[in-house]
Amino acid sequence: MDSRCVRLLTVLLMGGTALGTLAPAFAAEVETVVVTAEKRSQDIQSVPASISALSAEDIKNAGITRFQDFAATLPNVYIDERNLRTTAISIRGIVSETNNPGIDQAVGVFVDGVYMGRPTTINTSLADIDRVEVIRGPQGTLYGKNTIAGAINVITALPGDAFDARATVDGGDYGYFLGTVSAGGPISDTVGGRISGTYERRDGFVKNTVTGTSLDDVNSLSARAAFTYKPADDLEFILRGDIAKDRTNSGAYDVLNNGALAGSPLADSNPNDRKIAENLDTVQNRDVWGTSLEANWSPGFGTLTSITAYRGFEWRNFADNDYTVLDLESSGINERQTQFSEELRFASPTGEALEYIVGLYYFNQQLDTDALATAGPDLAALIPGYPYTNPEDITITGNVGTREFSVFGQLTYNVTDALSVTAGLRYADEHKTLIHSEIADPFQILAQTQAVRAIKMPESNLSPSANVAYKIDDDLRVYASYGRGFKSGGFNAFSVTPTDDARYKPEQVDSYEVGVKSEWFDRKLLFDVSAFHMDYRNLQVNQLLNVGGLPQFVTSNAAKAVSQGVETQVTAQPYDWLGLTLGYGYLDAHFSDYRHATPADDDYTDNRLVKAPGHTLSLASQIQAPITSGLDFTWHTELTYRSRYFFDTANQYDQGPLTLVNMRIGLADSDGQWEATLWARNLFDTEYAIDRTAGAIVPGQVIQALGAPRTVGIEIRTKFW
Repeated sequence: MDSRCVRLLTVLLMGGTALGTLAPAFAAEVETVVVTAEKRSQDIQSVPASISALSAEDIKNAGITRFQDFAATLPNVYIDERNLRTTAISIRGIVSETNNPGIDQAVGVFVDGVYMGRPTTINTSLADIDRVEVIRGPQGTLYGKNTIAGAINVITALPGDAFDARATVDGGDYGYFLGTVSAGGPISDTVGGRISGTYERRDGFVKNTVTGTSLDDVNSLSARAAFTYKPADDLEFILRGDIAKDRTNSGAYDVLNNGALAGSPLADSNPNDRKIAENLDTVQNRDVWGTSLEANWSPGFGTLTSITAYRGFEWRNFADNDYTVLDLESSGINERQTQFSEELRFASPTGEALEYIVGLYYFNQQLDTDALATAGPDLAALIPGYPYTNPEDITITGNVGTREFSVFGQLTYNVTDALSVTAGLRYADEHKTLIHSEIADPFQILAQTQAVRAIKMPESNLSPSANVAYKIDDDLRVYASYGRGFKSGGFNAFSVTPTDDARYKPEQVDSYEVGVKSEWFDRKLLFDVSAFHMDYRNLQVNQLLNVGGLPQFVTSNAAKAVSQGVETQVTAQPYDWLGLTLGYGYLDAHFSDYRHATPADDDYTDNRLVKAPGHTLSLASQIQAPITSGLDFTWHTELTYRSRYFFDTANQYDQGPLTLVNMRIGLADSDGQWEATLWARNLFDTEYAIDRTAGAIVPGQVIQALGAPRTVGIEIRTKFW
């Protein structure tokens, strides 16, 4: 860990101890966080699972604005920075590299109970959010397929009992600006409404010296609305809608190793200067929209819930694939997705000897993809006899259809007031279809023209789970659980050939977990720890392989993998004005059997899994202390640490141990009417990579993308009512 960070941590701890002499110890208790991780409202400490939650206050205090911002604070969780389309989420070392439109996610993301079918919809604004819940380990019974590593619930804010209106204006270096407004409350005795909007922009961190364009920028606009209708005490309807729009030049890569171009005038002399020289700029444009209707009927003998949702997005990107001023190859993807889902479930009342949840789920998704690769005339320098003097296009068209129906149930038997036993089962029937075609270059030198054809893949799966929980006393609970997770098989939509359907098999896991949840000093201190072991079969991995003479990222099945480790979370509220949190994760995630991993017959057995650091640590302090009768001092500091982790299954490309510090300091009105905060992210301007990989065109080339440098700014929040 960086010595500067160690010194800062020492100052924080000493400062907290000194300030602590001004107030009596343990003056407040840790805030109760109510979660719906098990499809019913529960205190997070009573949920027998490894779960983390961030409340709206936590999100505000940490200055979290986007989905990617919160991951570093959670043990054994990793979320890609910067990506809009292929946001990769790793929990306990299990991740899906979703560049292939035919692959599903390993971590299911749900917004207000609606499954996000593609990661393109994930990394958006977190303004006006009630809370975020992260559940580790497979969640096959209650959440279904494609939660083989865990699930993330995002719950948006609803209209309150009183009118509320707020605004935030945030500005910083690199031309950063963030503006948010939200307002909501009762419209009548039975109707409530809430609406919010966000605009965010920032200049890029990377400069293309050829075009003069600032890359890796932010330019997004989003809005969200929710309306509630409660015609009776036992009946409620919630109508939600959201839209988001991004127009950016994000996604830039710098050349780390020039390969065949080393020593030539085309070589990049400095891979860390955030300057590139390319004849084309990266482009990432995204439009996301969705609506849902939730109905809850509680007649007294349980609650019947229906969630009906329709969502979609459009995506367009373009990138220079040779990362030079030469016109060798560029590519882009246009995607259009729609999805319809319906979940109908019934939950019995809590507190009975028998508690149960049963439900039905239907999901239908259509994803239309057009992938365009443009071969430039400069390829003649790499391919002897290359005949083209003008750019030539290769187009792959794919329609991926997914239709799933599942039925699920979970039963809890409360043997005594202290002991409960839970068992669950989900049956899923799924049908996938790929309609594929390809138009090659005129002489079919680089690719082969393929006629339209349909490839079908039916699958079915049973996902059982079991859990035993025991409450030793009101402050100490222990549990042990087993769960089986499932992730769908699919198609390498860009790699189909006339003789190869480019399929890969479903992925399965058996997961075992034990945990302890404890409360101390009248809930002034929470201490939770869990240990887990997960055995994976046919783990789906992403590799850069040569397909039909062209380098392509291809999903294949590793033989076996193991993920095991420990997670610890500590939350303390020693004083009314001081909150402390600590999270630590130890992770051993590796291939237990991965022979014949490449066409060269490489053996990746015992290699670490991708984006799976062995140690993750986060420390945070939140201070809000009065300095006058109506004025508070605020201070939030956050230190995160990750040990070395790899970006590829071969373990060739890595990021070394990484420590980052964020800090916020400000003044606030004691009644919560306004707050002004100075902030800094990556306080010590630490340089680190968020991706490193082999280049696809120039032999021997290695490219990298850098994380954000130090950024600073000032934020002003105000509450009008």
